[in-house]
Amino acid sequence: MPRHITIAFPGQGSQFLGMLNHFQDDLIENLKDDVSKSLGFNIIDLIKNGPEEKLNKTSFTQPALLLASYLEYKVFIKKLNIQPDLVCGHSLGEYSALLAAETFNLKDALNIVYKRGSLMEKSPSGLMYAILNTDIDLIRECCFKASSELNKISSPANINSEKQVVISGNAESVELSVKYLKEKGSRKCIKLNVSVASHSELMNEAAKSFKEVIDEVVISKPKYNFLNNYDASYTEETSDIKDKLVKQLTNPVQWVNIMKLVKEREGIFIECGPKNVLSGLAKANGVDNIYSTSSENFYDEIKKIL
Repeated sequence: MPRHITIAFPGQGSQFLGMLNHFQDDLIENLKDDVSKSLGFNIIDLIKNGPEEKLNKTSFTQPALLLASYLEYKVFIKKLNIQPDLVCGHSLGEYSALLAAETFNLKDALNIVYKRGSLMEKSPSGLMYAILNTDIDLIRECCFKASSELNKISSPANINSEKQVVISGNAESVELSVKYLKEKGSRKCIKLNVSVASHSELMNEAAKSFKEVIDEVVISKPKYNFLNNYDASYTEETSDIKDKLVKQLTNPVQWVNIMKLVKEREGIFIECGPKNVLSGLAKANGVDNIYSTSSENFYDEIKKIL
């Protein structure tokens, strides 16, 4: 009996210069004009030649990473002649998952994430910290205490595993939350190199504007089972998908709960896109049979079990 296949797509932080270099030249050339016209600039040239600072700017990172992940998906699905049973993605990766599930077309998906990134950049600046090996209830307690004292935002943003939670919000409030966490025994609090406080209430205005963007786009029901970030539920109605894409901007990514549902399938987990961040998180959540398209031996390894 065929194994259940989950394909997961990474979010911001997985991008790097040259992440399209391993694709055949004709594949990239055939897409270049359409991709550039849809965005109004040459994202493929940016991915290839930089500058890196521009690629790492949120509004450019998002379409660049979506394109890289989607091309990876198209190539290996065709090469292996398989289809996923389930798709999901971490934060921005949710859009790559929906593109793979044919909910969006490529042109619309690129435009959506470019506008999403632009709106996020216009939001009030903030901080994000990865908190390791700390109970989620203690994290919530310290964030709430800091937020209440300063009347500023600090809250969990990515609930990635039992041992890794990212918090997000105003700089002062997040720093105070980290101070309280350290006083309670948290030893590893890692400041992330970002200025956009994703998945927090600092994104409220961005979310309101983004709703207008997403409401204008015609989308289809996903071709495959799709788990959303907002409440880690299977989502197929188009109005529900749009609503949860908007809510995702201001609410934490429920990756732990997504991984619980993936684990129940006892199938194959494939991370599709640059780097292998989600493979590490899958392992941390007890998922087995993990494969990454970024691995040099991916095709040799995956063929052994398909």
